Amino acid sequence: MLKTLSLLTAVILFACIVGCSDYPDYDSILDPPQVTGLNPAANDSSVLAGSSITATFDRKMWAATDSNFMVYGFQNGKASGAYAGDGSDTLSFDAADPFKAGEEVEVILTRLLTSFYGISLQSPFVYRFRIETLGGTGDFTPADTVGGQSGVLALAAGDWDSNGDLDLAAGNEGADQVAILKNDGTGDFTPADTVAGQTGVYALTAGDWDGDGDLDLAAANFGGDRVDILENDGSGNFTPADTVAGQTGVYALAAGDWDGDGDLDLAAGNRTANRVDILENDGSGNFTPADTVAGQTGVYALTAGDWDGDGDLDLAAGNEGADRVDILENDGSGDFTPADAVAGQTLVRVLAAGDWDSDGDLDLAAANFGADRVDILENDGTGDFTPADTVAGQTGVYALAVGDWDGDGDLDLAAGNFLANRVDILENDGTGDFTAADTVAGQDRVHGLAAGDWDGDDDLDLAAANNLVDTVAVLENQN
Repeated sequence: MLKTLSLLTAVILFACIVGCSDYPDYDSILDPPQVTGLNPAANDSSVLAGSSITATFDRKMWAATDSNFMVYGFQNGKASGAYAGDGSDTLSFDAADPFKAGEEVEVILTRLLTSFYGISLQSPFVYRFRIETLGGTGDFTPADTVGGQSGVLALAAGDWDSNGDLDLAAGNEGADQVAILKNDGTGDFTPADTVAGQTGVYALTAGDWDGDGDLDLAAANFGGDRVDILENDGSGNFTPADTVAGQTGVYALAAGDWDGDGDLDLAAGNRTANRVDILENDGSGNFTPADTVAGQTGVYALTAGDWDGDGDLDLAAGNEGADRVDILENDGSGDFTPADAVAGQTLVRVLAAGDWDSDGDLDLAAANFGADRVDILENDGTGDFTPADTVAGQTGVYALAVGDWDGDGDLDLAAGNFLANRVDILENDGTGDFTAADTVAGQDRVHGLAAGDWDGDDDLDLAAANNLVDTVAVLENQN
């Protein structure tokens, strides 16, 4: 393949030198191509579900394929579809199936992309956006209860069986298992599968680790000092397929393509070892520790995003033991360095990312468990964060979820108030100022939240992990 490409490049270069008018000189032909435009834009939170995904470059490009222009939905898996634009400066992708309301989508442009003259992309480019929601008032009503859970601490949402509706997975610490909860399409859930042998699952995250088009899971086994990779057979049956040992008190997970090679990697927050481990995927769902970010203190929370807008994904870590949020900058190859610290946070238990003020860069929200508040941390676009708003009156927040609950085009929050037995809906005014707009009472020790359109009406609903009463509550957004 490489020999063929090299020969082709040489032929084209020779033809261009003797007769091509697109470039003024030989040196410009050899310049690596660069990304100059994206549509949808990075961090856009209201993208039409059927939108084409396009990348524009500073020169004509060779073909886009599913090995150099990848699109992952975090509720659907790796997307298949049609590519266009070969030989032009704009390459496009149209997904065969539309993404789901509110779904976060990751686009990866790898260095296998080449110019028309065979020169590789200067560096990989990774970015995200969210699909719009239609309707919803942000008023939530309990609509279903899934019993039979045991000390449920974590939730993840995804279409496990690829039937078009969103299902759930629940990490049951009390039963050392992950329960798979199938949706009937109306928002009624039934336990359908159990993955045993999990030990104190404190975090779950979904991703298509092996790139086969269905969603898999990763489970943080706090009690087992490991991360288990749970492979989906495409019908929603999960099997442990890989184990990343050597984690110590792993409490938090985040997923993203850290090195821009086209597959999804993981990061693990090792609370008792005071570090974040970067777990590199070999493309088939086998993970290896590749980097360690030391100097963290009691990592309870992780979230990913391109804080500095340079085309790679960074991390933020909630350091409960140091009362701060650390910004971990990626060099593009998956090596992370602490670059900023937001002090004055009090026992941060969970983090969430979103462009709260619609200025194009990603901000953060930090749940201050010890101070009964949620802090809104505004990004200046370079990855420096400043507390910009505080939502007081929260009581022991252990969970956050992000979504446009009221369909107005900006991202809101939901906060699981563990000590107050309720879920608060925090409405964004579009500038990043949040107000508690609705309360869903009657929840019991909410330790996890997940957002998704359970009933297929194009607005975002919620699910709450009620740790004390061993249930998952399904909360329906009203139209």
